[in-house]
Amino acid sequence: MLSVWRLLLLFLLLLPMGVQAGKGNIHFVETIVDLKADGSAVVLYQVQWKVASGQMHGFYFQGNDRLKVAMAVDQAGAVDSRGNQYRLDLRKLSGGKWDVLLADGQGVPAGQSVTFNLPFRTDFHAAGYLGPTTAEDGRELVFFNWAPVQWDEASRQDHYTLKILTPYRLPDESVNPRSVVDTERLILTEPWVNEKYLIDYQRGPNNRLLLVFHKNNPGNRFHMQVQFYMPADWFQLNALPAQAVSTLPTQRRASASSPNSLLLVLGLAVVGAFFGVVKGKQRSMLKAREGLDEIRWENLDWTPPKLILSEFRKPGKVCKDLTSLEAAFYLEIPFKVIVSSMLNSMVLEGFVEIESESPLKVKVLNPPNLHELDEYERMFWEALRDDGELSQAELEDLMNTAVKKVQLKAWDADVEATQDYYRKKVNDFIHQAGDGAAIKEQSDAINWYFWYHNQHPYYQRHWNYDNDPARLATDMPVTVDHIIHGPLDTDIALELNVCHDACHSACHSACHSACHSACHSACHSACVSGGSH
Repeated sequence: MLSVWRLLLLFLLLLPMGVQAGKGNIHFVETIVDLKADGSAVVLYQVQWKVASGQMHGFYFQGNDRLKVAMAVDQAGAVDSRGNQYRLDLRKLSGGKWDVLLADGQGVPAGQSVTFNLPFRTDFHAAGYLGPTTAEDGRELVFFNWAPVQWDEASRQDHYTLKILTPYRLPDESVNPRSVVDTERLILTEPWVNEKYLIDYQRGPNNRLLLVFHKNNPGNRFHMQVQFYMPADWFQLNALPAQAVSTLPTQRRASASSPNSLLLVLGLAVVGAFFGVVKGKQRSMLKAREGLDEIRWENLDWTPPKLILSEFRKPGKVCKDLTSLEAAFYLEIPFKVIVSSMLNSMVLEGFVEIESESPLKVKVLNPPNLHELDEYERMFWEALRDDGELSQAELEDLMNTAVKKVQLKAWDADVEATQDYYRKKVNDFIHQAGDGAAIKEQSDAINWYFWYHNQHPYYQRHWNYDNDPARLATDMPVTVDHIIHGPLDTDIALELNVCHDACHSACHSACHSACHSACHSACHSACVSGGSH
């Protein structure tokens, strides 16, 4: 009976938290695609919410269909209308759904707005949204037929903008991008695309041609579908995946955006004003950026883990308080090898035995004293003990926990100096154990394991190079292709800017009224993003 009362009390305590879960309305969505010549891309969603009630902590992101998403967690973030910046906690749910949360349980109160930056790496060619085709006049082209996700809670959305940064570099910094596109008939669009959107051609980063599709007041669950064609020589595509063949567009290809002399004259007349606005905006953002004192973690790579610190690195500074498992990450030992080694130790100590290697399944024999294990070992044990199996989510949770801890401890350390420190520590231990001759014969991962297992204060069995601790690495059910830690190869600006809220609306309106040309379906079923909470 006591436990029932405790459960009831817990429910009553949690009830106000549920009541306070915030709701928001989308103000705008801007999607920027940095399209590479091989069809891969970096995609950035910038989504601004106005918090309508309670405290808003995040939203659900889904509806990418065939597009495989590798979230760039280190570049993801948010900024509210008061300039407070947040890191994001990105949780992958089932069915391609992500729970996008402000980190550490933070929330934004009603009355404020919050803008989320959500970048990820993907491949449009592999997904069949981009591929080769031939025009009626025989020109070899590449089609782009895609729609960014639909959004719920968007009935008051101001605009939806899709920007495509093409691989094409404009021939001269002085030329008008529109003139180049019109004169050389570079971009072919479907007639319905011209009717549906405001379209602009701009000079993007590194002189690359930037296509802009814009929709004012799109309404709830707007389907931002675009379909256009580019010269084939802009791309170097591999053979189209078989599953993508069926997605080749069948609609009649339109002619290039028709030159309209009147619009061209008007466009030239206002282009000066446009660049004035853009330059003003750039100066404003640069000024705001100079005032930022943020720390960006941008160079932690996981395949294998590789740590390269940026401008915060202090030459010669060594981070000496990493645990043995954290040191493994720092020494760039692959994650699967690390967890395989952890399992090998638990088998040696008699905690579990291997029932099956593929699929990997273990049987619990003698549970360890959890107080004698470190945080990562306890997480690993808890993942194993319930059903004898490891899941992708459990291993990702372990990996992300380690990432955060290493980032906090070693954010300004000298990577090479710190790696040398731990290699020496490992080698000294092996020499003291009388096995120094084996050091040069073994890999870093094996030598690290000798140190990790044999210096563990709780482990009793000595390991003497008598089995391969990494033998189960290939059977570890974890892939990190949908989440990445590290820099993104992109020309688009990923960082959040505190002046975004302040200058966005005015600048955006000015740009569109001045420069957007007048020449300007099926839905994602129930898979729409939104669901603020």
